[in-house]
Amino acid sequence: MKKLTPLILIASTVLVSVLLAGCWQTVTRPYRNVTSLQPFPAGAITEKGLDGKEVHYALRKIARGRYRMTQTDRGRDFGQGFELDFFPLPGAPNNVLIYQAAALDRTARDDNLRYYGLLVVTVPYGAMEIRPDCEKDARAARASNTRKGKDGACTFASRAALEKSLLALWKSGKKPEHSYTLH
Repeated sequence: MKKLTPLILIASTVLVSVLLAGCWQTVTRPYRNVTSLQPFPAGAITEKGLDGKEVHYALRKIARGRYRMTQTDRGRDFGQGFELDFFPLPGAPNNVLIYQAAALDRTARDDNLRYYGLLVVTVPYGAMEIRPDCEKDARAARASNTRKGKDGACTFASRAALEKSLLALWKSGKKPEHSYTLH
């Protein structure tokens, strides 16, 4: 897992955009009693989207295997970020991880809302994010009988349902939209 460490850090920066409509989410905190994987050191990360734009973040370790990722570019989003967790995805290769993200303002209130997607760790110092969309990835969400709600998001009832749909998403061949590099 040490080789995966830099890649996971990079992929965590992708999560900053997770709060877009149509995300995959839970309000039950299915990994509440599970310690997150923490296979990488803290450090600087650069995210690159399909448009080629770069965004910079700082990643630091916090309690129970979690990370805190905050934007370091000056501007209106400076200091904004996420608390991140990474978990294995049963049935997928070991470099494919589930990410769980919570906006920092929600973690301060102990809010249960969490966002999910896939992180593909790449060698030597990177990761790619596969960010699910409720409408575009409806077939994968339906693998666990989950449908788009009135809020436009897919809200999963259980950890088993979430993992079943994330595995279906992985097997669908959806291409990553963001890449991360650890410095």
